[in-house]
Amino acid sequence: MSCRDSVQIPDDRDFVAFREECESDRDWKVSYSKGSVSVWVRAGGSESCVQSIKCRMECREVAAATLYDVLHDSEYRSKWDSNVIESFDIGRLTANADVGYYAWKCPKPLKNRDVVTLRSWLPMGDDFIIMNYSVKHPVSATGRPIGCLWGAYGVPTGSGR
Repeated sequence: MSCRDSVQIPDDRDFVAFREECESDRDWKVSYSKGSVSVWVRAGGSESCVQSIKCRMECREVAAATLYDVLHDSEYRSKWDSNVIESFDIGRLTANADVGYYAWKCPKPLKNRDVVTLRSWLPMGDDFIIMNYSVKHPVSATGRPIGCLWGAYGVPTGSGR
């Protein structure tokens, strides 16, 4: 999972690479594990200041399809995300890619944050992937995090299918 010089709509290779990275243990170090939540970290190379983080969380009583719908629906986000300030779609690029805006509250002393992202999604039978890349945009009064790539890979397990 590396930063790109420019953001482009992901193709099938990008989705496969994202899934493989989610499933891989190579070069990842467990930094937290409790109950159904685990977090791994991986430092970038010697010339990189990027640190990769991945998390696995089991949602035993939530169907993967429901999780996909909740994560994917930007209008519904304000119902479950108490930190959202504003969230909206800017425009659809393809059948499975759009550009959107999201602003959220941060605890003091941090400034609130916002981001414009290229979001792509791929339902794959019972599995799904939602990926986001940061899109450069004008400076505003909020902080500008750079998320090279982040996303969700959902796989149904047990009774929460």
